[in-house]
Amino acid sequence: MAPDPFNSSRALSLRTPPLPVRCNTLPNRFQRAVRNGLRAAGAAAFTGGAVTLAGAGSRPLGLKTNAAARGRSQNPSSNHGLLPPITLTNGLILMNALLFGAQVLTKDALTVQGAKVNSLILAGQYWRFLTPAFLHGNLMHLVINCYSLNNLAPMVETLSGSKRLLAVYLVAAVGGNVASFFGSAAPSLGASGAVFGVGGALGMYFYQNKELWGKKADYMLKSLWQTLLINLVYGLASPRIDNWGHLGGLAGGAVAAWLLGPRLRFRKVGRDTFLVDQPPIRLLASPTRQVKL
Repeated sequence: MAPDPFNSSRALSLRTPPLPVRCNTLPNRFQRAVRNGLRAAGAAAFTGGAVTLAGAGSRPLGLKTNAAARGRSQNPSSNHGLLPPITLTNGLILMNALLFGAQVLTKDALTVQGAKVNSLILAGQYWRFLTPAFLHGNLMHLVINCYSLNNLAPMVETLSGSKRLLAVYLVAAVGGNVASFFGSAAPSLGASGAVFGVGGALGMYFYQNKELWGKKADYMLKSLWQTLLINLVYGLASPRIDNWGHLGGLAGGAVAAWLLGPRLRFRKVGRDTFLVDQPPIRLLASPTRQVKL
């Protein structure tokens, strides 16, 4: 009889942020500025109308549409068609919850078939480079990862669109499992490698778009990287935390965001100014929009 890879001296590693990953622990005034800026930036990236940018240099985030749109943007509970809905974020959370239910109903048969187990990957079960990101060890494991995902993914989906968020999530999931495969012999599962990748993508967005966000990009980067670093360092204290999965996911998400964008730049053509999305791979790039300075 072949040895049971789950019944060995190596305990199952859980990919869970030791502290739930958050990006909303920012001052309320900055949260409001981000919300308003996202709405105007979203209007430029996802609708056909021109957008007025108030203030050059010192206040790059001072984006505003016409008076009616400004009035609508004060209501954070509604985007009035300016921004894509965060349907993918909700879908990913729902998928993780449903699959956890399937794990329970199948008495962990799904877990056995999908977790990262190095010996089984070497035997040709390559789907295990992806499937562990959609499985969880227990209810608290699921709740923490979904909570962290819900704190990060809506902003990435708003800024980058659903398709780019999906690409980031999948690349980060695979990247986390590949890193775990090479760095850890223990079986593992969990979505937090993908969650770290979403955080990496958010950091890459603000790094690449400092021209648009100015000093607020620096503030966001500092807050985000401090949170991620604390999670990575804290995870070293627990032998059951798959830090290789976290690092691989973080790197995968950042690289995916660097390649796919958005990388927004102002370009002048005669007297007109345009907001252009210029990532290295333009497959999912936003359409060029005219803006008024």
